[in-house]
Amino acid sequence: MAPANQLEVILRYAYLHGFTSEQECLEAGDQETSLCDLLLTSIFSFNRVSDPLLESYLTFATNTELVSAQTLISHLIPFGESTASRHPYQWSFILKLLSTLLTTSFNADIIVTDLQQGQENAWVNILSDTFQMLSHIVAVGLYPKSYANSPTMTQATLVSAISFHNSQPNFDSQFSFTSQASYNDPDATLDMDNTQHIEDDRDTDMKDINTQPSSTEHHPSLILVENAALAARIVMTLIEKKNAKRIFEVRNNQRRQAGMEVDHEPWVQCQSKLESQDTKCPIASQNPHIQKLVLLIQRLTDRDLERRMAVHMKYHELEDEGTARAMPSAGLMGLLYHMVQIRPSLDDDYIVDHLLKLQTIKGSFDESFYFELWMTALTGLREASLNTTCKGPPGDDGDVKENKSCNSVAATNRLLWKSLVLVKLPFLIGKFQKKKQENGDQEKQHDENEMNSLESSLKELQAFTGLVNACSPRPCCSEFYAPDSMSSMLVERIAFGEDEDVDDLMELMDDTDYEIDLNTTTITKSIRSISNNDIFTNIVQVCERDGFIRPWAATELLKKKDDMEIVPEKTAAHIIDQNIDQRFVSLKTNVTFSGLTELLHIGLISPIHLRRIVDFVLVLLKEKAANQDFYALSKICDALSECPCSVDLILQLYTSHELIGPLEGICNHWNPSDNNMLDVEEETSTNRGEDELEGVQLLYNKFGKIWNLTVSVVKRFKLYRNMNKVFSDKEGFVYKFFTQGPMIYGVDIRDDAMEPFINRWMSALAGGDGLSDDLLRTSKPQDLLMIVPTIIQRCITLYSCNQMESDAFTGMISYFQKKFLDFTLSGIILIICEELLSGQSAIALTCLRQLIMSDIALPREISLHPVLGSLESLLEFKRQESAFLTKEEEERNVELAKGMSELTQFIMTNNKMDKLTEDHSMLHTETVTTNVTPSTLFEKAELMFKYIVKSGRSMFMNDVDADPNTLWDENDNSKQQVVSHYLDMSLFETVLEIGGGHWFISMIVDQVLEAGKSGGAVRAAELGSCLITTPLLYSVNTHNSCFNLLCCLLQDILPSLLDECARQNMSFFQGQTLGVFTSDCLVLMHDRIDSVKKLGKWFFSALVIDQQNNNKKKIKLEDDDQIVEGTRFAEWNDETTKSAVWRGFVKGLMSNPVIEEIWPNAFI
Repeated sequence: MAPANQLEVILRYAYLHGFTSEQECLEAGDQETSLCDLLLTSIFSFNRVSDPLLESYLTFATNTELVSAQTLISHLIPFGESTASRHPYQWSFILKLLSTLLTTSFNADIIVTDLQQGQENAWVNILSDTFQMLSHIVAVGLYPKSYANSPTMTQATLVSAISFHNSQPNFDSQFSFTSQASYNDPDATLDMDNTQHIEDDRDTDMKDINTQPSSTEHHPSLILVENAALAARIVMTLIEKKNAKRIFEVRNNQRRQAGMEVDHEPWVQCQSKLESQDTKCPIASQNPHIQKLVLLIQRLTDRDLERRMAVHMKYHELEDEGTARAMPSAGLMGLLYHMVQIRPSLDDDYIVDHLLKLQTIKGSFDESFYFELWMTALTGLREASLNTTCKGPPGDDGDVKENKSCNSVAATNRLLWKSLVLVKLPFLIGKFQKKKQENGDQEKQHDENEMNSLESSLKELQAFTGLVNACSPRPCCSEFYAPDSMSSMLVERIAFGEDEDVDDLMELMDDTDYEIDLNTTTITKSIRSISNNDIFTNIVQVCERDGFIRPWAATELLKKKDDMEIVPEKTAAHIIDQNIDQRFVSLKTNVTFSGLTELLHIGLISPIHLRRIVDFVLVLLKEKAANQDFYALSKICDALSECPCSVDLILQLYTSHELIGPLEGICNHWNPSDNNMLDVEEETSTNRGEDELEGVQLLYNKFGKIWNLTVSVVKRFKLYRNMNKVFSDKEGFVYKFFTQGPMIYGVDIRDDAMEPFINRWMSALAGGDGLSDDLLRTSKPQDLLMIVPTIIQRCITLYSCNQMESDAFTGMISYFQKKFLDFTLSGIILIICEELLSGQSAIALTCLRQLIMSDIALPREISLHPVLGSLESLLEFKRQESAFLTKEEEERNVELAKGMSELTQFIMTNNKMDKLTEDHSMLHTETVTTNVTPSTLFEKAELMFKYIVKSGRSMFMNDVDADPNTLWDENDNSKQQVVSHYLDMSLFETVLEIGGGHWFISMIVDQVLEAGKSGGAVRAAELGSCLITTPLLYSVNTHNSCFNLLCCLLQDILPSLLDECARQNMSFFQGQTLGVFTSDCLVLMHDRIDSVKKLGKWFFSALVIDQQNNNKKKIKLEDDDQIVEGTRFAEWNDETTKSAVWRGFVKGLMSNPVIEEIWPNAFI
């Protein structure tokens, strides 16, 4: 019997009886090569889809080290050319096994060490051949027709495999596929000598072992693509994570030193396999892993890559026609996206200073810099406008009005970007020009008929018609104009064209019944015409109104339009201006809710008038606050609350103090006894609302509107992180309310003076007769807000101890839902959520159901996010404790979980909040990427940075319009309108807050180094410096401030990282990229605070520029200020300062001319 056949018999017997192969046959000699050849030739001899027995043999052999990874891979390589296309199902299994073996069997550091010590390592050649074999498998998937007729295996291979499957008459058949049912049975009939043939009944229905799979199984072309994608992933893992490229670099260096041929890398051979003139398989060519591999191999075979990247590294060449025009710089993208996505907004002077520094660093002319600003802003607006309206494509004539409505999150986000383009950016450009004039950097004089820089930038922008058209979606519904807002007759007319054909004479007749009609058909048509303009026309009109461009230039820019079209547009803007003036006069005389609402809606629909309207509202707010006009303030706050998107826009244009600051005095000191009751009665007659309130209750209701707006703005935009930027009186009630949080009297704090007050309110609430006017008049709402948590907590305690009836308890809770007390609900809900998690969960759930699911709607300012978070946390806690509960406790938990699920479902579906959708998108603001969980937060942040550096916006460099779900959501079938931003500053804000400054800086620096190696160096330096020098978090805790992040970079991350880079022999260009990034951070932070200049001075003093002066620097005493502040910098060792990466780092620092202007002796 042949040795291979003997080995087969032994393996069968050993596998059946559970013996190890060493026990059976391998003690006498090494059969590793024979066993490997046998298994591989047997696997590749059949055309069936799978062979579980052989696969289990091969897995067993590799896992038990009967066959080493080196032996298996070296024997597998010859099969690649001949079997990749003919046996795809076998390769599907082998590739999965190979993926595990290659990621666990070799260590690049050990191999490099062996090579550096002059020792040969077999893995070098094996890896080279493996890359070529895997590239061949990828090529088979890419070009299936080219490999349709692969070379066949030798006859010896076929004979060996046939013998394994019992074609010879004297072979045991216990493990043939006709008797697979008994292969795990230790009592199965088997001759101990394993030589006697046992006849079994053949199942006539079983398919023959060598039959081809039917067409209903996996399609051959699909399995080829799957194999190609898996092979591509293996190659990228070996290169990017296992550092296999470094092995060949070290080997080439050794061969170069020995005077031998240095082309010992497999990349050229791999590329020759992946590049073909034949037709590609469309499925394979669109696979992202295969796309990445093709690009990666192309980059590795480009010998001139580092030279070309070193040329493009210069900042002064960033503004060439190829890159700058097609892709806005990452630094400007980060700044402008920050202005839309992060609250509170940056100060205008801060932004202008940042823009001036960016232009200086980039060396841009005004025209190109303005153009890049417009391109960046329109990029964001285009993303916000893409697929975000409820009206379908031009051929879709569905019933928009009745059946569809825009998602308010997407619509609000679109308004924010539109406001940036038409309001914020022109204003900033004006301040930018003024600042440059103050600094003596004036633009050269132009001829009368020559366009200036801003006009020229708009002329260039005009050529990008595709981008301009994409920024102008078709209006569809009222939510498109005023999202998540109380509708008005003006919006209804504009949205749905009501009263379009009203005769002018009829209009005049109707006007005789009123003193003035501000919503005429003329004004409606004018506002609609402005709204329907394309974005470029509106940009030109705004710049002309602000005096940035001259009338003849505006006409030239809009020359494609007929003169008959331009004149009516200017006339429409003039008509709206006149109408707004009339509204201003009316509101100054008499502030009304409807008047304010319509004025805010005009600003939303016609952004070219937005700043003027916002300015008027803020001035009116300050005037009424200064005059203590309580009723007018209440109406202003009511109108803003009913139009929350206007608050978003106000806080984009101005700081939070401008909006909330005037309300501080009322929130701190208002007392119902201060108001004249005659004024109250007069106000009662004009009260807006379904429930008629009068007397003191009306006063409480008015205060509640002011308080609710204040609380909602502070919480929604996280202003509580730094109350010093919002409120000026640190001893005032509203400041302490947010800084101290809710307190329970008798538990958290003891105040005997408050106990009688608490008892009076509890007695009045429990009495059933309601609250008397006397109690309300003698109570201050500030004190009520302080004692409400105590009242709720004591009610729950009494009810849990059976000292209060159920009806009385429910009545006391529901009493706070009345219109005049609903301003207390935000604090009540927070206390109940705490009780839900740490106290009486069932009672707390009853309270929440009463407040949320009752017929009385909650105020729109109330956020239910804490409720959903608490319910989810409690459900998870109950799930984890279920294994330790008794049956009775489990039943109670089931009942509790049922109630929580019902409440959650009600909130998600019945609360009339457009932000609540089936995929929980309401848990995120309008700018936060969806499907980011705590477990994927850090990974997504790194991916976000990487993709912005590589391709600008999209995950795939050739697909700028990719669905955002391609990047973030693996299985997203939601049909909702989504916000498709690929640069999400809110994501970076969150990861900084949770991960901390050290991790954040380390992630950025790692990506900068990676970009220096693989491309995108300039963009990585720009985006990284933007994230460090632009405030992402506003907090009294300065550990994540820009200055502390800069300190962390200079004192901690850079020293340790450069030492490690030197040990890893990183390239000069990676160091240069890191140097440019560091210099950008220093320049952008300059002048922010005085400490930056000191920090930079000490950093450059510790820097080693010249080896001869290194010893002098070591003995040089530190500055007195440095000793006092305890700021120390690393002492660089010789290994680091002599490395290529260090020389590149210093060169990168020197490439920024501003460094020597700020620190004259930096490089001496």
